Amino acid sequence: MNATQWINFITQLQTYALKYSNSSIPTIYGLDSVHGAVYIYGAAYFPHNTGMAATFNTTLAELAGRITARDTSSAGIPWTFGPVLGIGIHPLWPRIYETFGEDPMVASEFGRAMIRGMQNFTGTMKTAPYATHAQPRQDGDPFLPMAACAKHYFGYSDPKSGKDRTPAWIPHRFMLRYFLPSFAAAFEEGVATVMINSGEVSGTPMHASREYLHDLLRDQIQWEGMAVTDWQDVEKLHFYHHIAATQGDAVNISVYAGIDMSMVPSDYSFPQLLLQLVQSGIVSEERIDESVTRILALKTILGLFANPLPDPKNPNIKLIGSPADRAVSLEAARESVTLLKNDGSLPLRDLHSVLVVGPAGNSLTAQNGGWSIHWGGAVSDKEFPFGTTILGGLRKLLPQNVSVTYSEGCDFSTCSNLTAVVSAARSVSAVIIAVGEAPESETAGDTNDLALSPSQQQLIEALVVLAPRVKVVVVLVEPRPRLLPASISNVSGLLMAYLPSSEGGQAIAEILLGVTNPSGRLPLTYPQFSGDVGVPYYHKFSEVDATQPLFEFGYGLSYTSFAYSALTVQPSTMRMSDTLSISVTVQNTGSVAGKESVLLFLTDLFASITPEVKMLKRFTKVSLAAGEKQLVQFSLESSDLSFIGLQDTPVVEAGAFTLTVGSLAANFTLVKN
Repeated sequence: MNATQWINFITQLQTYALKYSNSSIPTIYGLDSVHGAVYIYGAAYFPHNTGMAATFNTTLAELAGRITARDTSSAGIPWTFGPVLGIGIHPLWPRIYETFGEDPMVASEFGRAMIRGMQNFTGTMKTAPYATHAQPRQDGDPFLPMAACAKHYFGYSDPKSGKDRTPAWIPHRFMLRYFLPSFAAAFEEGVATVMINSGEVSGTPMHASREYLHDLLRDQIQWEGMAVTDWQDVEKLHFYHHIAATQGDAVNISVYAGIDMSMVPSDYSFPQLLLQLVQSGIVSEERIDESVTRILALKTILGLFANPLPDPKNPNIKLIGSPADRAVSLEAARESVTLLKNDGSLPLRDLHSVLVVGPAGNSLTAQNGGWSIHWGGAVSDKEFPFGTTILGGLRKLLPQNVSVTYSEGCDFSTCSNLTAVVSAARSVSAVIIAVGEAPESETAGDTNDLALSPSQQQLIEALVVLAPRVKVVVVLVEPRPRLLPASISNVSGLLMAYLPSSEGGQAIAEILLGVTNPSGRLPLTYPQFSGDVGVPYYHKFSEVDATQPLFEFGYGLSYTSFAYSALTVQPSTMRMSDTLSISVTVQNTGSVAGKESVLLFLTDLFASITPEVKMLKRFTKVSLAAGEKQLVQFSLESSDLSFIGLQDTPVVEAGAFTLTVGSLAANFTLVKN
């Protein structure tokens, strides 16, 4: 539906609720605007979150969040179910593309940026009395209230089996060390709502965990926002998780644990059963008041009491899908695409003909993946009002005397005209093989095999033998890192495009032709073997020889070169009360301009809990002309050196540490005051 149709729907829904309900309390409606306002026709889509994280540019994430919020709220919907803040560790998990990758720091910073962009009210959920007014956007957009939702709190993103909504076995210490920080950052940023993990952690469904929903979230963190369930998850305590003998027991367990709102739009059993529990004295009215206060506070902040009906003349409607919005999407796609291999063939030069093959080579559906137009992704490219495929991007950029043709060869499951494709490929300058997987969402995306589909492997193997006479470049348009055939080592070039959105084909074409210099970095570990998955870069020292990824976290090539020098760390002996200052000079030593993500890693050499080999502590991105150099500075506090100790609380221990930036390393010592 377009914005006007959504406004009409929300108006009918709200009018009916206000007229026929036994109160004058307006309803609140939310949408999964997870990479743009994906359910509002004509809106700009952005790269899914793994691609966004690959930019290592949080400014782009904030802009995407702002545009997403503006478009969603313009359609009369003041609540979006995003961003996803789980860390994506298990590559089998079908929702990994919705995360900002495997690193807690990256997920925290991109989550903060997205929330800053999405939310625009002045008060936080801790403000008393709750804020009822907000300031206009600095970019001049008329104010429209919007609430973000940090999901899925927490531990959902690393199920042991890799299948959606199956058990995760995560020790409490690991929950606090790796999975909590991104949500804690969102709470600090003032996120209005949180959605609860649909799965279970160490035997307890999160919707039943008072330890995490009340003791940690409310008592320790003291967050006062509104907690909503995921779809039907209260009922699932009975029929899926089998911890509640009846649906009434499921309601009681979840309310006691700490949920505020149940998301089951087509079923009224939750309030009916809850009323019975209150009337029978099992659930107190005081407990109901806690959740009602949070829900009413949210609706107040969003202006629903003052203006329950959306404005059909809202001037932001005309901005939906604007050229400016699409330009932000294109820039995000440009900075996300990650060059993984280049034998010198890229960027492509002196072309007389190009053949594009593979199921993702001419497909907006593949570029956008799940949560696009529909929950499970678009059915056809015809559903998208605009966009550029890889084929379209090459045709747009190459001169007319260069022939650019397309032949699928193989789809995601079968091969049809492979012999003809190979024959045609023998006479071209370059072959672009675009592979990946069909759109999927949630459980529908579960797979028993992480390997690229046999048909696509067959396509690569049939064409790679033409290299180096023909330049053979593989473009991965994939929601998760699929295992690649051994023959991938023989291709001329390899690009990771993630799910780059409707503008992704333009960005990929620009990078293939050298119009844009690639600057993306992997936000996750790309596995090489089926028996070596789910091991993040911040593994333990005892795992150093046990994991051999194909590409490491943070890896990414450029068409230029960068040199790091003059790494300084002051003071070299740090007290607990000191601020550690780090500086390094980064120079573009190549012949073309480029962007470089500068990543600062910390290694705790010895600790009472086994330390990781390294963990990212800071990052930034610099843009340098050929020959240009820039001083990059970071600072760390002693709290940045903390870990979850033996008593499951954050501790900072004196000792020796190493900082790494690029190929440089420097040591320092932390001492007690």
